[in-house]
Amino acid sequence: MTDVLLGKCSTALSIWTTSRSLVVPRRLVNNSKFARAKKNSRARRWPIVVRDSGGGATPQGDGILNVTYAYVCDRHPSISKGYSEICGPIIRLVNEYGEEASCGYVNGSFCDGQYNVVCRSRKLAGTAQRRSRQRGYASRAVLFAHALILIDHDLVESTRALNEFYRDFDDQGSVDVDAHVNLNDLSGALSIRSINEVAYFLHQQYSEFLSQFC
Repeated sequence: MTDVLLGKCSTALSIWTTSRSLVVPRRLVNNSKFARAKKNSRARRWPIVVRDSGGGATPQGDGILNVTYAYVCDRHPSISKGYSEICGPIIRLVNEYGEEASCGYVNGSFCDGQYNVVCRSRKLAGTAQRRSRQRGYASRAVLFAHALILIDHDLVESTRALNEFYRDFDDQGSVDVDAHVNLNDLSGALSIRSINEVAYFLHQQYSEFLSQFC
């Protein structure tokens, strides 16, 4: 993604997984209780990773697939258009299961936001975007987008980890396991897709979208 900012390429796409952790916004680092919460979470085998963007804590680990991309453009798209670009392929993926999906808030979900991808009134994916500009003279606009997609994740365990982390902050909020749904929970009579099969589908979808900026 850095190469896009440096002007070395016009697009970048990464579809990835990572080890188990809780990813938290940097604003929490300044809280006097952060060090204790971080230590306790690591003891529960959920190490803490700090990110620069805002929002709430999110899980990472087995059964979660991430999509991150960046592209250069003459002008940043509107906020809603930027989110429709990252959410569209995920909604089409849900449609492959014969289900409907849309964007919206889901009360009780982790890192809740207007542009969750929602199916059966539950959060299937969370999304984010960031706007920047290429470095150097007459720099062009750059848009970064990210999606976290629940494929076959242990929601009970990660929800417990999130709530225990928040309790260490004496935070009254809570995450509800039933506010979320895994993609493979939608399979019904259809064959369950492996995370690699889902990654392949999404790679095709996002590659096609990004080709217009090459």
